[in-house]
Amino acid sequence: MKATGIIVEYNPFHNGHAYHINKARELTECDILIACCSGDFNQRGDLSIINKYQKTIAALDHGVDLVVELPFIYTVQNAYVFGHKAVDILKQLKIENLVFGSETNNLDELRKYAEMEIDVTRLKELMHDGSSYPEAYGLLSGSLYPNDILAVCYLKALKNTKIKPISIKRTNDYHSEDMAVIASASAIRKAVREKKDFSLSSDIKISEPVFNDDLYPYLRTLLFTASKQDLRQIFLVDEGIESLLKKNALANDNYEDFLNSCISRRYTRSRIQRILIMIACQIKKEEVRNLPANDYVRVLGFNAKGREYLRQLKEENSFITLFKNLPEPYKDIEWRSSLLYASLLKDPDAYIKRVLQGPIIK
Repeated sequence: MKATGIIVEYNPFHNGHAYHINKARELTECDILIACCSGDFNQRGDLSIINKYQKTIAALDHGVDLVVELPFIYTVQNAYVFGHKAVDILKQLKIENLVFGSETNNLDELRKYAEMEIDVTRLKELMHDGSSYPEAYGLLSGSLYPNDILAVCYLKALKNTKIKPISIKRTNDYHSEDMAVIASASAIRKAVREKKDFSLSSDIKISEPVFNDDLYPYLRTLLFTASKQDLRQIFLVDEGIESLLKKNALANDNYEDFLNSCISRRYTRSRIQRILIMIACQIKKEEVRNLPANDYVRVLGFNAKGREYLRQLKEENSFITLFKNLPEPYKDIEWRSSLLYASLLKDPDAYIKRVLQGPIIK
């Protein structure tokens, strides 16, 4: 069976994602379409407006055959880690093609950046101290956009493999807040927050959205009570940012004001948000350093074709369908992130029970 992979976040699922699925099938003529999906948190440090099971149902309802999860600890990191770990999982699933969206949709140009010995996810952070790379400088002036950067990371991860990368043109402005048939996820999240109709852009229902500012009272308490030494033990906390976070938490009772007071050329919004999620989950540097290789695949959902494909690969791979069977170090981290997400819901116990159940089957 010919398998194609896609790497997705679905925050939330919308018509642009349906287009991505349809084009992936059309361009590769695959038998099986596999989505490697982030869970309840996203790469830029956002809480997902819909949970991982709602994402899975949406994917299966719109043409995906198998949905697998990118572990939390690799989701809430920079694009390089996110991209490489997602590709690693899809490699275990024997995909032949990887189809991704891109603003430039120019594979030759993206490959050129992928060949550069520069971590594109760190460029903006490096520029604050005067570091400069002549050819890479174009990235900072806007020649690479969010999906382009992810595409470069995917291409780096695909080196020395037989997996064929296929780029499709992103059909809307990533930052646009305009509502249209194909609108950005940002526009839909804004509509949800403002209780406006978004049915033109997505056919999913969002009954209990969660946002980062819902987490701020808890985060602020943590920043008030934790010592700087304690904060320095948290994964991703470095360069003295703990002092900045504590100072600004004291000065701001509103999440956006707090975040804006922290953002600088050195600390991007996404970087700060990822750090805050690690603080909220109390993920320590030492436990991340000691994680074994993630040589398992956690299955979130499948249809009949997906089930057949899993059976075909079963002898070669470690597939996990129940939370209790996750490897212990990963299970502990996933449990904490699930509890944090559940704590923001009206019925946290119901969500935790869902986490402990098996995958979605269509």
